[in-house]
Amino acid sequence: MRPLRASLHPLPARDSRATEDDGVMLTRRAILKQSLRVGVTAAGFAGGALLVERLLRPTPLRYPARRAGQAKADLVSDAPTTAARAAGRLAGGRPRMIRPPGALGCDNDFLAACIRCYRCQDACEPGAIQFFTEKDGRHYHTPYVDPAIKACEPCMECTQACPSGALQPLTMEDMPRVRMAAVELREDLCLSYKAKRIRDEQAMMMELGREPTESDAPTERRGPCGECYMFCPMRERAIKLEPGAFLAPLVFPDECIGCGMCEEICRVMVQGDPAIRVVPIRSWS
Repeated sequence: MRPLRASLHPLPARDSRATEDDGVMLTRRAILKQSLRVGVTAAGFAGGALLVERLLRPTPLRYPARRAGQAKADLVSDAPTTAARAAGRLAGGRPRMIRPPGALGCDNDFLAACIRCYRCQDACEPGAIQFFTEKDGRHYHTPYVDPAIKACEPCMECTQACPSGALQPLTMEDMPRVRMAAVELREDLCLSYKAKRIRDEQAMMMELGREPTESDAPTERRGPCGECYMFCPMRERAIKLEPGAFLAPLVFPDECIGCGMCEEICRVMVQGDPAIRVVPIRSWS
């Protein structure tokens, strides 16, 4: 039997019947399917087939996670995943140290508790959970979230799936106390703050008796944004809107859960470096 993904080397071999185009790799579920097929005749064809169908209803996993949510994100952003991954890395080439929700606060404790079983990724329907590689030393095969690839949509399912306690079980009611990362804002890149500055400049020109130039008009019509506020699961706590300021966001890092949904949508709206992003609260060790 091929090694399962919970082993020290969890990259499963490809199913010999799979083609290079389908990208589906053999998983525990596929192994179970093959085993059950052998016993279908003895157990009764109808009963065995029903059992197989129920166990295999979810789609096969890919590594790294490439589920429907990720595919949709790629279509919306129209950017290669490799470029997005590079954008989310630190200057030294490492990903940001952003663990999934519920991760033990001390990273040494987290590394000791995590059994590298990949069940958190199995439970993550949007495909937000990535895994560190051999280049990342002792963090190899442990989970992280990179909003440059896919933000966490805080459903807390991964915390319920973790069998070792590396991710403490949480519910949606626990969301306000989640701390994956903190939020920061660059006003010089924010569309709403740009619109606010243009309005203020044009108001000043009109006070001086000068008409706004035609070159300013297209930028003015681009208008405000406010998408980070709309996508934030902690809006009115982590992100608020400045009154009368073209939907310009005000951020409150102490209230941010660090999911990165604001950063993900900002990359789409700005079409470049996001004005708002999440920064790690954990350090590499």
